[in-house]
Amino acid sequence: MSNEFVHSVTVPRIYKITANIVRRVREDGASLKTLIYEKKHPNVAGIYGLAVNTLHALPHLDQLFDKTQILTEQPRLNPWLARVLITELLWRKRCLKNRSKPVLTVLAYENKLREQSINLGYIETFDDYKDKVKTFSFMVLIIRNCRILSSRQNKQVKIGNLQDYQNRPCHQESICDKKNNCAMDPAAVLGTLFLYSIAMFTLPFAAFFMIQRFMILEFQTDTAVTNYISVLAAVITVNLIISCYVYQALNEPIEEKEQIKRPRYVRVNTLLLSVEEAISFFQQDGWQLLPKNTTYSSYLQSLSQLSKPHFIQDLHIPEMLAFPPSTIFHKHSGYRNGKFVLQDKASSLPVHLLDPISGSTVLDMCAAPGMKATYMAAKLQNNGKVYAVEIDAKRFKTLLTQIEKTHALCVDPLNQDALTLDPKLYSHVEYILVDPTCSGSGIVDRPKQSEMDGMPEPQRLQNLQSFQVYLLRYALFNFPNAKRIIYSTCSLYPEENEEVVDEVLANVGNAYHLLPVRQLLKNNWTNFSSKKYNCGDLCLYSKPDDDFCNGFFIAVFERNFDVTLPKCKLKGGNEYSMNLIEANLNIKKDDMTKTVAHQQEKCEKKKKKKKEKKEIILMSDEQMKISTDIVEFEVPDIDSKIKAKNKKEVEKMDVCNDLSNFNHKALNESKDIQKETLDVMETKKSRKKRKSKHENTLQETGYDEKEENKKIEVELPKIKKKKENKEIKIDEIHKIEQGEETVIGPSKKRKKNKEIY
Repeated sequence: MSNEFVHSVTVPRIYKITANIVRRVREDGASLKTLIYEKKHPNVAGIYGLAVNTLHALPHLDQLFDKTQILTEQPRLNPWLARVLITELLWRKRCLKNRSKPVLTVLAYENKLREQSINLGYIETFDDYKDKVKTFSFMVLIIRNCRILSSRQNKQVKIGNLQDYQNRPCHQESICDKKNNCAMDPAAVLGTLFLYSIAMFTLPFAAFFMIQRFMILEFQTDTAVTNYISVLAAVITVNLIISCYVYQALNEPIEEKEQIKRPRYVRVNTLLLSVEEAISFFQQDGWQLLPKNTTYSSYLQSLSQLSKPHFIQDLHIPEMLAFPPSTIFHKHSGYRNGKFVLQDKASSLPVHLLDPISGSTVLDMCAAPGMKATYMAAKLQNNGKVYAVEIDAKRFKTLLTQIEKTHALCVDPLNQDALTLDPKLYSHVEYILVDPTCSGSGIVDRPKQSEMDGMPEPQRLQNLQSFQVYLLRYALFNFPNAKRIIYSTCSLYPEENEEVVDEVLANVGNAYHLLPVRQLLKNNWTNFSSKKYNCGDLCLYSKPDDDFCNGFFIAVFERNFDVTLPKCKLKGGNEYSMNLIEANLNIKKDDMTKTVAHQQEKCEKKKKKKKEKKEIILMSDEQMKISTDIVEFEVPDIDSKIKAKNKKEVEKMDVCNDLSNFNHKALNESKDIQKETLDVMETKKSRKKRKSKHENTLQETGYDEKEENKKIEVELPKIKKKKENKEIKIDEIHKIEQGEETVIGPSKKRKKNKEIY
């Protein structure tokens, strides 16, 4: 039977779905949003919030499990369902109303869980955490108002001249520097803040003492009543000052807010409908298209002010449409039938810059979940070939569903490692997209699963960098007809971007060169790679705060066919495969020598076994010979004594001869039995069975020989007694021998005949 609970009262569906989603996110590395939206759950918001909170609390939950021993004492309780239920009990609703067995089991440990959470310091609930965030945001608003009050004269849109914006010294400066919105130096800011702090602490005290004095002089009230009214006046004064700060902060223009939400991007699948048809389709739904912008600065301004019911066509990618933030499309019919693809602009830029020509062959080396591969198919209009390679089996299934959904017929999915592709079979590839696994530090709306999310891990970055260099080098050196290769990541760390490009550029020489992305985008971009690296500012960065999309890095390599590819023996190079072949041959040789040596050992063992068998057979033959010699030695003694007897004793001696003949028959029968047993031993495979059977045969023959010797020993004393009782003279014995030759002769002949037989 299963170890799971058999529920008489069913567990609420939201808990079971959330438990399965959390498990797949942690164990399989699946995308949280994809899992939530793929099955069209009715309570998407509730599942999303519970899943995010459970993922955030996983380290705390593991420690609670160790302290309370709930999983060891209740082995039938699903651990992932237990995590969700405990999260709901301790940090969300703080109660569980269902009466199913898992819920009752968790409730039985409620006191222990709460006690251990307090001992471990996890008493802060998510509501308390939200309150802290609100308090912190409120304090930030108070401080920011110093800047707002001092810069009211600069309230207009401050993106300014795009050329000046591009020539600024650093793209990661504060918001004030990026929008030229701060007219105060640090000393002025601190001075203003000091004045406001004085007002905050002096005005309430002034109000307190003034009201106290007024109440005593005018109304002559009691001391207690006077103090109550004075304190109330001080509190009202503080609240008035705070209300002024909040009012100014809430009336701040949208352009001056530090955090601006990204718009919702939708890519039109041109395999199923044109961009014009898609725009008219949305207009029929009540959306209004804004005029297309001509400069990047005006486009960014339009994005920052985008709100319902307006949408806009992207400046760089014609197939991309931008809608207001938080616009929901998962239930839209166009999304379900594959006409619209929910893809961020930053994720579409690599394919836009690759720009494959219709009829060409493209290779996507890390294709899942299939957004870029299907976009390349749309670029080719299914006229050409797109090899979409994905090593992971589960992600490969997602790739297949995306291909089928978007009707990307020219995409050939390959479930294998891109590093194992035979360059000879894919030598006709002209365009390559290298989008390897990365840290994902540029993804903005990815929910944090722990406090370490978003923090750079040196060891992980080093491992990722080595793999990224390997994959990019393999693409550059092993496909001789490749015209353009794109390297992209959704990371903002230079270890995965500029450093990877610099390392590979040092290997390719002049066979490839970097195209300036600034020119490809017609100078309509703001963020580029750092000049302190060898790649300079030729690569592109997209940054969420500046470009209203996810963080991305893109480098464009173009082939120079006038220069031959150099030989590279490094990992992923064109000579590295030859080294691998030689190494494999050496390994095969070593394996062959090992197998030969092993076979020789087997032959020697077989020879030893045969020798042992022969020795056993020889030992048995020797034992048989010894037994026959004993019998032959005793028989002549008997014959010699028979000759010494008179005629009356001849009859008794014939009896002894009959006994000896019987012994010979028994010996011959034992020899026949031994031969039969040896034949049986040779036919059987097991050595132990052979030995055991052979030992049994030896024991049988030994037993027969013992019986024969006993019989002979019984007869010999009788003969000796007869010899002692009857004293016969030597002369008479000779006469008896001469007279009885005719009688004894036939018996000796019989003996010889039997021995020959």
